[in-house]
Amino acid sequence: MKIKEKVHINQRPVKGGGFSLHLDYRIGGKRIREFLKLYLVPVKTQADKIKNTETIRLATEIKNKRIRELDSGELNVDTPKRAKTVFAIDYFQKKISQMKVENSRQNNTVMLRSFAEFRKNATLAEINRDFFSKFIDFLTSKDLSPGTIRLYGVLLKARLHDAYIDKLIPSMPDFYGIMPKKRSTEIEFLTIEELRQLDAEPAPDEIRNPFLFCCFTGLRFSDVQALKWDNIDNDTIIIRMKKTKEIVRVPLSANAKKFLPERKSKGKVFEIGPLNSLTRGLKAWAENAGLKKNLHFHMSRHTFATLALANGAELYTVSKLLGHRSVQTTQVYAKVLDEGRRKAVDAIPEL
Repeated sequence: MKIKEKVHINQRPVKGGGFSLHLDYRIGGKRIREFLKLYLVPVKTQADKIKNTETIRLATEIKNKRIRELDSGELNVDTPKRAKTVFAIDYFQKKISQMKVENSRQNNTVMLRSFAEFRKNATLAEINRDFFSKFIDFLTSKDLSPGTIRLYGVLLKARLHDAYIDKLIPSMPDFYGIMPKKRSTEIEFLTIEELRQLDAEPAPDEIRNPFLFCCFTGLRFSDVQALKWDNIDNDTIIIRMKKTKEIVRVPLSANAKKFLPERKSKGKVFEIGPLNSLTRGLKAWAENAGLKKNLHFHMSRHTFATLALANGAELYTVSKLLGHRSVQTTQVYAKVLDEGRRKAVDAIPEL
């Protein structure tokens, strides 16, 4: 006879393939859906199969823990008393103040301003699916871009997850399907002519060298900021990327070498300040050079990818140089080039 389990592991399809895992169980007749932030990937290789096996193992561990908590009476659906009295803004501000990454603090602070404008005195207990839906509607009414709305939604969910970890709320609400769908954004990059234009315009070395170096290596800001001389061997960069944890090997071209400082025995290659200061310097440099583009550091990575593909590099090779986990991520650059070619053809006058 099949034994009816108290807790079930269920799957939900996610965009791009694969499934997210969540637990389903009931307490006092109320259904609880607990999202685990664990994902099964489409099986294409043996490594994918092994990864999915490990994911299922982790989900099963959590499931078994919930069963034990249900049996012992530790789990309940009563909202903790603190959640009914703690203002969400006060709790979120405390979490934001503990963040070490400046960019994260800034993004969360801006999100919190909109949250305060929407419902300043909301408690943690009030933030449910209906609340979240109305918050997204409020952001939409402010004529914010879909990308900004998605960002604010993601950040609010992350701070609410902090409250769940701190046991201020009994479970994460189900926000599935509420946020606007992610749209492909236009990628800005520099042409070789624009790079020459920048190169001809004087700029401080701490701004000029790392930016142009990344235009010919594809490194992110976080990676070039952490780059050490020990990471360069036989004219090749070997570094584990901070964002994806992927190890990349990027040969140094003659163009890239032009912007390397004098080699030292050890230490960092570039002395780079905070990103916001660097961004201000880049914008001033672009303006002085007569460029009409809104220059920011990540444009150097876009520039490397598009220049490499435009000059005959294979998509797979560029993907590996960028440290992308999937070639699909790199395909967006190929699409940009295809659109540019289409515009060039359509620009020819009719006979």
